[in-house]
Amino acid sequence: MHISLRHHSDRVALSTGNPNRISLAYSEDPRAVAKRLPRRADGEPKNVLLLGANGFVGMHMLRELLGDTRVATVYALVRRKGDKSGQDRIARQLRKYKMDLPDTGKLSVLEGSYLEPAMGLAPADYDELLTEVDVVIDAAGATTHDYPYARYRQEKVLPTLRLAEFCLRKRFKTLHVIGSVGSEVYQQWRDFYRNSFFYTGYSRMKWVVKHISLRANRDGVPIHIYQAPFALGGPSTGFKDPGMEYSFWNMISHVLQLGMVWNSEVTSPVVAGDVLARSVVANALSNAPRVISFPVTPVTTREIAERFDLKLVPWPVFRRELVRQHRFRAGQIDWSKPVASIRRGRQQSRFVASLFPRSFHTLLNNIHTAAANPTIVRADADLPSIDVMENNARRIRKLGRYLPEKTLVPASVPVPVPASVSAPVSAPEPVPVGAA
Repeated sequence: MHISLRHHSDRVALSTGNPNRISLAYSEDPRAVAKRLPRRADGEPKNVLLLGANGFVGMHMLRELLGDTRVATVYALVRRKGDKSGQDRIARQLRKYKMDLPDTGKLSVLEGSYLEPAMGLAPADYDELLTEVDVVIDAAGATTHDYPYARYRQEKVLPTLRLAEFCLRKRFKTLHVIGSVGSEVYQQWRDFYRNSFFYTGYSRMKWVVKHISLRANRDGVPIHIYQAPFALGGPSTGFKDPGMEYSFWNMISHVLQLGMVWNSEVTSPVVAGDVLARSVVANALSNAPRVISFPVTPVTTREIAERFDLKLVPWPVFRRELVRQHRFRAGQIDWSKPVASIRRGRQQSRFVASLFPRSFHTLLNNIHTAAANPTIVRADADLPSIDVMENNARRIRKLGRYLPEKTLVPASVPVPVPASVSAPVSAPEPVPVGAA
């Protein structure tokens, strides 16, 4: 079974802003292939292949899968890095975020990469995956916005097609790809010609992966896409996440420094890592998984203003004040290194303006509208999004100086409860925010 993009149709779709221009070619009819492949019976525990288990989202997926009684074995494919084995890299991430994994004996760590032929595995190991795996969860991929689409095409778009082929060999498997709700910024032809932090090769790649997944699923390929938002720390990490590595927290930093936030009914897309993982795993293990899901628990600017004692102002006022405060001035020049300091100052000024472009309210509205679709988030097991956000913010040192004084009650990390089809996952105890 071979799947390919016809005549660079992804590039044509990007240049025209039309996802219908994406066209896939198949060596065989995917529906016929899927029909003749053996598959696990309904209700029988499944074997799961997890890609990107050493990432922030991946380790939440790993924890959720290991604690789920519907899962027999979890194969975690992790690339070896220097003298650090795949097991070492997972353990390092767990230590960093103070997260524990259920000791269920289900975990099998394989050292390899989905970018390599046969995933970089020995023939016997690769054949075991082909014949035993029932579900593939792809939580791997780039986390930086720095590169052009051509690079992401090689690192994510084409490998997604290879994973789809893998799922139609020897045993029927479903593929679950973690995309990005940020790709929803592309709604009109002119959006593909905007230039800011949000309109990059990374976002284009996520847009293409989304529409390739939808196209392939209509053709009979068992691929499912999750438009994930910013994944924040939840109770399982003590509300710790990658912090200022996220553009989200950089944006919140500027909001706090200004002491104001724009007034809008348009929400900001966030979700706790625990909730995201639970949402994906619940869908992936179901007998009839959704084709596309938006596991978003949005937060409003009014909630942000009330929680952080900020002034609500119209969007034009907010952006004008932001640009004014970050405008490069002669007084910022370091005369011992004038050229370098001028370059840095101008780059910083442009970056801040790029984080909040003039079209920012429009792109947030595009995301807000898309994420309003029904989701599979288990709302009964979660804290309000604004509580998750504040708990995280108060654990980021660089934000501390801008936050209003409050006493934050430490979060207790709940013990993972094995999930089942009939019994719901128990909710963690709410974390009081601002309690005396």
